[in-house]
Amino acid sequence: MKKILRDNKGSISALVVISVLLYSIVLTTAYMKASGKRRIQIQSQILAKEVYEKQFNNLDEIREEIIGLPETNETQPYYPSSEFKQIKGTNLDNGLVIEDGNGNQYVWVVVPKTLYDDANYNLNGLRKPKSSKDYDNIEYCLQQYSMIYRDVKEGKEAQFTDTWIEDPANKGWFSFGEYTDAKQKMLKSVYENGGFYVGRYEAGIEEKRIEQTDENASEQFGIPKTKPVSKANVYPYTFVTRTQAQKLAESVNHGRYSSSLMFGIQWDLVLAFMSKDSKITSTDELTKDSTAIGNYSNSQFKLEQNGKYAVEDDYTLLYLQWKSTTTPTEEYVDEDMNKLSQSKRGNSILITAGTSEQNKFMNIYDIAGNVAEWTLERNSDTYSSCVNRGGAYWNTGSSSMAAQHQGASIRTDSESIGFRVSIY
Repeated sequence: MKKILRDNKGSISALVVISVLLYSIVLTTAYMKASGKRRIQIQSQILAKEVYEKQFNNLDEIREEIIGLPETNETQPYYPSSEFKQIKGTNLDNGLVIEDGNGNQYVWVVVPKTLYDDANYNLNGLRKPKSSKDYDNIEYCLQQYSMIYRDVKEGKEAQFTDTWIEDPANKGWFSFGEYTDAKQKMLKSVYENGGFYVGRYEAGIEEKRIEQTDENASEQFGIPKTKPVSKANVYPYTFVTRTQAQKLAESVNHGRYSSSLMFGIQWDLVLAFMSKDSKITSTDELTKDSTAIGNYSNSQFKLEQNGKYAVEDDYTLLYLQWKSTTTPTEEYVDEDMNKLSQSKRGNSILITAGTSEQNKFMNIYDIAGNVAEWTLERNSDTYSSCVNRGGAYWNTGSSSMAAQHQGASIRTDSESIGFRVSIY
């Protein structure tokens, strides 16, 4: 009997042990599952926290993706088409840059709406400009705002104006009506949007241009087929007449928005905008001596590593011998790749687009010097009725400052005159 009880007790004990073990396994499994689930939850929470913090730090970018470009009551930039995007790190304070699908970049030039506060000339935002008087009023306000950059002598009629003049030597120039329509469209756009776009760089071409082609050298100048670009490290698009430059600028078309050379008032507005850059110590740098802010014969600045330059020796540009900006040239560029100041006019270098950060203001490169740029202005001098602005590499910064006007013939094409595209 005892033996039976002992055997039964042993069986019961074994059963208890097995039961405890099984229960422990179940509890352990359940705990491990719960722990794993909790660990996943914690990891998810950590990941969510990281994503949140990252997104929180990028709220401006998210907002811009949702609602578009930054704007204020003073200015409302727009995308010319859906292919454009904003360049990170650029804004209304330092020069808002947008880029199209081909890498062309443009800067939004802020023209604050408060400049229309003169009750005699303000449309008060209540209606769109319609009459010629409305457009005259807008232009007047813009001129007053940028007066310091205009070449108007007290008591004298302006020598350089945004008015039409015929061009019988070149195909494709505006008729009077076309010129007026384009100007009014520009004025309306600037008035309603508080600004316009301008090429970040001088108009460029990816293969160096050395002269007018035979096709384009006839009396009726044809239009080069290669469209200009607005990119870093490309060659300046030169050897074009004013009319050719305008037709090329028009070819850079984006949807319902127009592209063209700048009118004179636009050039002045660009200078007014650039003056907001902290590196501009005085408007004198734009109106009296631009040596420190551009590429002139007497300028000195650091060359960036990705560009090229061509040497001009005694007014002869060696444009067939472009050098990398890693290659020094005695008397012109030293071993540290500093462009040297030349005491003699006509001894200088021509650089590719964006080759000097020193010559960038509000994210716009090379307004002062490098190549002079065609505008749509008229010079009262009949024999040099076309106008270019800003001076060229072979000039000195005090003789051809950023605000400088220079008259030229309708037949003029030069290695030292290019252009820049505006969009409105």
